[in-house]
Amino acid sequence: MKARSLLLCWLVVSLLLLIGIEMLLGSTATWAAQPPRQIAADPLDVVINEVAWAGSGASSADEWIELKNNTSSPVTLIGWTLVAADGTPNIALTGTIPADGYFLLERSADNAVSDIPADQIYTGVLNNAGESLTLRDESLNVIDTANADGGGWPGGTTSAGSPPCASMERLDPTAAAGDANWGTNDGLTR
Repeated sequence: MKARSLLLCWLVVSLLLLIGIEMLLGSTATWAAQPPRQIAADPLDVVINEVAWAGSGASSADEWIELKNNTSSPVTLIGWTLVAADGTPNIALTGTIPADGYFLLERSADNAVSDIPADQIYTGVLNNAGESLTLRDESLNVIDTANADGGGWPGGTTSAGSPPCASMERLDPTAAAGDANWGTNDGLTR
């Protein structure tokens, strides 16, 4: 009788342990499937890193914008916006930027940057004479700007420039975006 009670206790404990392990494994799988947690962003957590405002040598419509995540965690962009001062483009961002990663926005179609798939397609034309771009989080906090004064672009060239249709590239992605922190991509440096 005593051996039977011990065996029954052992079976109940083993069953409870198996149920606990299954629940833990099931919960872990559920946690892994969840999107990155939306955390309030600080200025420069995500920056406007590169702007191809003149398009490419193939087409002036090949405009694109690159965002960079300066943090060690993924950043969910749901509710974020990237807006030009004149109202176009006015991009409602979606998706997630990986930790220390990049997010490519291409105008109208996924063909402006042939060797990298776009993370998001947008509409609206960048003004070649220059304009201000503002990146805001879901709470409308300004996270970053590009060409904040709205004057001529501080970097990049048109098809008549040298190099032809080079993008405007941020020199230090962890520093503020004043005109001195922008240059013209030379097509060689990455």
